[in-house]
Amino acid sequence: DPPSGGPPSGGPPSGGPPSGGPPSGPTAPTPNMSPAPTSVGFVSDMPTLDCPDGCPDCDPNSPLPCPPRDMKAVCDKHNDALYPPGDAREGERVANFRDCYDMCKPSFCCIHDSLSKEYAPSCAQEYENCFLYYPCYIIWWKLHDTIGPATYLRVEQDEDFYNVDFEFLTNDFANDREFFQQLFGHHFDDDNAPTDDTFENEDNW
Repeated sequence: DPPSGGPPSGGPPSGGPPSGGPPSGPTAPTPNMSPAPTSVGFVSDMPTLDCPDGCPDCDPNSPLPCPPRDMKAVCDKHNDALYPPGDAREGERVANFRDCYDMCKPSFCCIHDSLSKEYAPSCAQEYENCFLYYPCYIIWWKLHDTIGPATYLRVEQDEDFYNVDFEFLTNDFANDREFFQQLFGHHFDDDNAPTDDTFENEDNW
């Protein structure tokens, strides 16, 4: 991970690229401290909160609980199944980006090795359930699909699975400061909040 090139600010990257930099694009908003909204779609006839076989840490107070049993179905973009008649979400795709994203966010700290202690700490060597969140790779790949530095996200995609746009993500980032910090801070090994200058500094690429 490259060193942080920007001063501590407490605020996220914003604004466009410098002259001669990557093409202009949207950047992330300033997050607030309100709690993140919860909107997760489960396959209604499948239990999700008990302790499935193979989950090493079933403690209800675990920092990373056992994943929902239907995570693989929800995060598989090739799964074209629809919620059945009588379900509250009848006719909607079971597999979709938004529900997969909501299920996966708590596990982001599993996929990186930042040395940050407070801003974006890694949990890869701590949380026993990390390996069970492997279906989340499709979310992490899309959140690192950019048109330049990490703040220039390119999330829209012409496939049924990707029911997401930039506005959805910016709203979620604003409501979930912890995830925002993980997503943009994990590139660095310190606890300074990265700024536009940090990401647009070519030495950090």
